[in-house]
Amino acid sequence: MLYSLKEIVSGGDVGVLSGFFTDDDIEEIMHDGIGCVKIYHAQFGMCETNVQLSSEAVSDIIDNVVSFNGKVVSSSMPLFDGILSDGSRINIVLAPVAVNGPAITIRKFKRQVMTACDLVNHGVMNPEVCAFLWCCLDGLSHKPANILFSGGTSSGKTTLLNALSMFMPSRARIVTIEDTPELRLPFSNIVRLETSFEPLIDMDMLLRNTLRMRPDRIIVGEVRGAECKSLFTAMNTGHDGCMGTIHANDARETIEKVVNPPMEVPGVMLKALDLIVMVSRKNIGGKIIRVITEISEIGGFENDVPRLNTIYTFDANKGELRRTGVPSKIRAKISEACGMVPADFDKILRERVAVIDNLCRLRLDVSGFKKAIDEASGF
Repeated sequence: MLYSLKEIVSGGDVGVLSGFFTDDDIEEIMHDGIGCVKIYHAQFGMCETNVQLSSEAVSDIIDNVVSFNGKVVSSSMPLFDGILSDGSRINIVLAPVAVNGPAITIRKFKRQVMTACDLVNHGVMNPEVCAFLWCCLDGLSHKPANILFSGGTSSGKTTLLNALSMFMPSRARIVTIEDTPELRLPFSNIVRLETSFEPLIDMDMLLRNTLRMRPDRIIVGEVRGAECKSLFTAMNTGHDGCMGTIHANDARETIEKVVNPPMEVPGVMLKALDLIVMVSRKNIGGKIIRVITEISEIGGFENDVPRLNTIYTFDANKGELRRTGVPSKIRAKISEACGMVPADFDKILRERVAVIDNLCRLRLDVSGFKKAIDEASGF
C-alpha cells in the first residue's frame, strides 16, 4: 500500500509509521529504501509488514525529523542520527551511501521506564544478582563501583543501566553524556549533556568539562573513542560510581577494546574499573530474551595483562546466571570502606535479596520502586 503526502503529514514526526508505536513489543522499525517496512518484534523477531512508503512520503518523514532535530542531512552529509519527539532514536542514510534509496531505522523507546524488578520478572537477572548490583551501585553509601555495561547491538545495555541507576542515592548530582538522549533517570539533581556537530562538541570534550561540575556520578551513554580514556581518568581521580556502555561480546573483548585504538586506555588505569556486566540476547525455551551472561572484575595483572575474575557466569543448561564462588574484590573493597568484614556485606546482600523478592511481587511503578529502594538503602 502506498501512502500519500497528506496521510504522512497527518501522522506527525514519522507519518504512518507512528502506527507501529502503539505496540510496545515492537522494538525497531526499518525502511530499507525499497519494499515493505520491516519491524523487529520482541516476541516474533524480524517481521515484514504490509506497509510501503512512496518516495514522497519518505522525503517528508526525513524533512520532519531533520527539522525537529535542528540538523542537516544531504548527499554530501548522508548520515544522520537523531531523536523523535517521544525520545526514540532514528538513523537515516541517504544516497549515494544507501544504494537502494533512503534507509530509515527507528529504535523505539518503551513508554514505561523499566525498573530493576521489571528486569528480574523478565528473566534478565535473578534477585540475588539484582541485590548484588544494588550493593555495588550504591556502595553501601561508601564505595560505589565503577561499572561498564557491555554487549552487542540491541542487547539491552542502556535499558539495564537505566534500570539499575535507580539504586543510586536520590541526593546524588548526576551528569549524563550521550550522543542521542536515551537515559531516563528519575532524579531531580541531574545534568544531561549531548554532543553537537555545529558547533562540534564531542563526548570527550563534554566528559572533560564534566569533571569541573562537581559530579557525584558520571554516566556515559556509549563509550566508543577518546572519551574512554577521560572516563578512566575520572575513575582514577576519585570519581567513584562512574558508568558507561560499550559494544563487545564478552568481558575479555571489552578489555581488549578499551586498551586498543581508538580508546587506548593505559593498562594501569584499568585497576579503577570494578565490574564488567555483560548482557546479550539468548534463545531460552524457544524464546529470545535479554539476559545478563557474565559479571567480571579486574582481578590483577600478569605481565601487564589484566586478569579477569568472573563472579557470575551464565549456566546454559539451567538458563540462568549463577555464582562462580570466586572471591569478589569489589565485595572486599566495599566492606573495607564501610569498616565491616565481608560477612557483614553478605548479610546485607541477603536482606536486599528479600527486599527485591518482595518488590518483584508488588510490581511497583518507577516512583514507587525508587521510594522503596531509598527507604531500604537509608537514603
